[in-house]
Amino acid sequence: MSGGFRVDPEALGRAARQAHSHADQVEKHSRDLDARTRGKLLGKGKLGQIVQNAVRPVVDSMIGDMAKAMAGGHRSIGRGLELTAKNLDDAERAIHKSLRADGRSLGSEGIKLGPGQSVPGRKALRAQYHRQVDERVAQLELQGHGVGRHLKVTDQQLKDRLGKPIQERVNVPQPPIINSHGYPVAQPPQQVTRWARDEYGFSRSNEKIDPLHGPDAKQNLTPPQLYHDKEKKDQHGNPVNHSCDRFSTAFKDNESFMYAERYARARIPTGPPYEVKFSPSDAWGPGGHDAKFRGYYIDPDNPVTAGGKVNYRDVNFKDAEIVAVYKPDGKGGFNLHTMFPQPALKHNVSRHHLPH
Repeated sequence: MSGGFRVDPEALGRAARQAHSHADQVEKHSRDLDARTRGKLLGKGKLGQIVQNAVRPVVDSMIGDMAKAMAGGHRSIGRGLELTAKNLDDAERAIHKSLRADGRSLGSEGIKLGPGQSVPGRKALRAQYHRQVDERVAQLELQGHGVGRHLKVTDQQLKDRLGKPIQERVNVPQPPIINSHGYPVAQPPQQVTRWARDEYGFSRSNEKIDPLHGPDAKQNLTPPQLYHDKEKKDQHGNPVNHSCDRFSTAFKDNESFMYAERYARARIPTGPPYEVKFSPSDAWGPGGHDAKFRGYYIDPDNPVTAGGKVNYRDVNFKDAEIVAVYKPDGKGGFNLHTMFPQPALKHNVSRHHLPH
């Protein structure tokens, strides 16, 4: 294998054990890479030759390894040989190294890069990389509702999942009064209306809209269908209302979702429940990753504004976890049922309530 690209042995082994249904997709990737390598990727002229010398052996080696593995019977190798962000950086460094080794530079070759431009060839590589990411996310979308509820969802859909705060009538004890004889007399409790809250002070709500209905659900559906869960039914096959926890959260981009799922899939327990909890740094490395998430919850202290609108607050993702839930696919593997960012309660709780 060339030094410009890396094979993930663990992913390669897992891929080789998957069903042969991946064969067509793998062959398609191979053809696309081959065409790109021998066409647009290489460019023309002197610099094209330099790019060809630096990049073509790298990608050709990748294609060669893929072909050999496929010839050996491992036709489901697609996920084991993937372009990664590191691959792209390595490829660009190889091109610059080739230029330096010959004592040349882009300028001496008559190449002038404008703002936002890079070495020819990297754009095509990066397009291929993002295409692979998008294809993997499309596969995961067919496996469960993780993508539909926690990735391909608008901010308004995240808010609509939380529903509308509800009110409740409660009896509030009243202090006794002192009668004319100086004795305390008990008073009946007074009924008051207030916003319903859970034990942590978060608003209870109803009329929650499932993102799986699509961004135009409120235009296309009317109650009660609007509030039905797109997936669940009761034991008699009747629709049930959609449910959502205190927080409505999602990933911000396909790349983050794909790498988080890859980390989780390698750690699926051997027995049920097939659930994996991990920190963002486990999947993406050290550092802060709050920017990879988005989400909302209803303000516990002021659920509805004076104008009658639901009052939302942005989720604080400090110390958040990622939860991935899998289900057996009946073929010896697993489908991703769902995956979502789970905020830490202590950083989002009401200012007047603390966890018990």
